[in-house]
Amino acid sequence: MNRITRSHACRTVATAAVLLLGVALLPAIASAAGIGGRALGAESVTAGTWGATASTTSMAFATNSDQTSTVTNSGTLALSAESYVVTVSRPIIGVPRVTVFECATPWVGNRCSGGAGTQIGGTLAADSTTTITSTTPLAVGGALYLQVEMTGVIFFTTTVTIAPEVTSPAQVRTAVSSNQ
Repeated sequence: MNRITRSHACRTVATAAVLLLGVALLPAIASAAGIGGRALGAESVTAGTWGATASTTSMAFATNSDQTSTVTNSGTLALSAESYVVTVSRPIIGVPRVTVFECATPWVGNRCSGGAGTQIGGTLAADSTTTITSTTPLAVGGALYLQVEMTGVIFFTTTVTIAPEVTSPAQVRTAVSSNQ
């Protein structure tokens, strides 16, 4: 082999080594820079419970007013959504309308951190049972704050019951982990 061919072959091997080294380091560098990376393996939840518990599940309204309830994640898995079965009774007189709002902080003076909160579902009518769903994540031991607003009550009691439930595994947020 002559000197030019050997020099060209050495240069090709050196270039290939540098390229391979660069490709091998790319995922770690890209991941550290927030650009991307690669993940290996798979995980699944093998055991755990999900659930949400309300501090107040039955509310009696004799006037147009607002009442609150605190919903906590009483399970061992974080939730990505929670459903609520809301039942509104029919009063003797009046046409009550119920709306449910949520807030990440406790309600103060019917305000959610200076705002009105986020409405869950639509306006609920008397003599109905409706399931509404919040897509707000709820960490294990975390809390969401609900406010039930009633309008249309005329001196006769209307009862609203609100029962939290997690209706499917799709409402469970699995833990994020890496193999590093």
